[in-house]
Amino acid sequence: MFEDGICRAGDAEPRQDRRMRHATIDEITDLLISSRRLGAEGWNSRSLRVAVESRRLHRVRRGWFIEHSRWQELLPESRHRAEVVAAAFSASGSDPVFSHVSAAVLWGLPLYRIRPARVHVMTSRHTRHSIDGMVRHEGPMPQSDIAEIDGIRCTSLARTVHDVARTVSPEAALTLTDAALASVGGAAWDYDDDAAELLLGELTERAREPRARGILQARQTVEIADGRAQLPLESVARYRLHQLGFARPRLQVPVPRADGGHFWMDIAVDQSRTFVECDGRTKYLNDELRGERSANDVVLEEKTREDWVRGVTGWRVVRVMSEHVATLDAAASHFRAVGLFERRPRSAF
Repeated sequence: MFEDGICRAGDAEPRQDRRMRHATIDEITDLLISSRRLGAEGWNSRSLRVAVESRRLHRVRRGWFIEHSRWQELLPESRHRAEVVAAAFSASGSDPVFSHVSAAVLWGLPLYRIRPARVHVMTSRHTRHSIDGMVRHEGPMPQSDIAEIDGIRCTSLARTVHDVARTVSPEAALTLTDAALASVGGAAWDYDDDAAELLLGELTERAREPRARGILQARQTVEIADGRAQLPLESVARYRLHQLGFARPRLQVPVPRADGGHFWMDIAVDQSRTFVECDGRTKYLNDELRGERSANDVVLEEKTREDWVRGVTGWRVVRVMSEHVATLDAAASHFRAVGLFERRPRSAF
């Protein structure tokens, strides 16, 4: 399903395995190959078409390519970042302001189960020319709402979060808002509450805008957002707990270790005396994350950690993976199975 140039949850998604990675704007700039350069090297339209059809090259947009094998390595957010960078390079004679999900990937924010179909830009009502392959959003754009990242203009962090949170699913809105707060608040164990509160205050003020599309969702997202969430899975799990009527949990809660350090538990559900740990498969399957350890070593370390936490706190530890919170029904079923009792469900926002 496509809406406003966004491919939403439920559409075909590239498989995210251990090979996929993030790429910075600088890295993407190095990966992009212009048709002008290829032409100078002897390529013509026919050889380019054959290269794309045979998956030697991937066409990012008109006039720009990336080697297909390198494209396959990129995570979805980085693929869209490449599309935005290519669009910026193609915008000869203009200086577009990228917006919505396209600004989000420039800011390094996650797009939970969203695969943008086109690049998004802000334009004034006086803009007459069409922009190839882009979704145009008309509206006021004060200078304070414009930022520049590595030479590419886009909406400011607060404006970007506000625009996206009004137009995507509640799960995607919360993961993106949490990540934006984390980008200014820093690590959960050294969280800058003042910096995060400044951004949260600006988002709250923007959410007071009357009659804007999706404004109620933006307001409700701001109310439960927390930059201590480290991964989209933590944000989604917390949203499911919110939907199921649980009180607001604490995030990244320290539990003392024997050596004087701390174990940091993802989510603490006080009313059930339960820690919820959010695990993606990459923790066990990604060679870079495991280092010298085998998957079995990682599992054993996690088991030892859990036993310690249970013994020190008297709380239970339950685990959540992405499929457990993919839908509200799945979350309700999983939380019941692991002993988290259900409150009266809330309606989605």
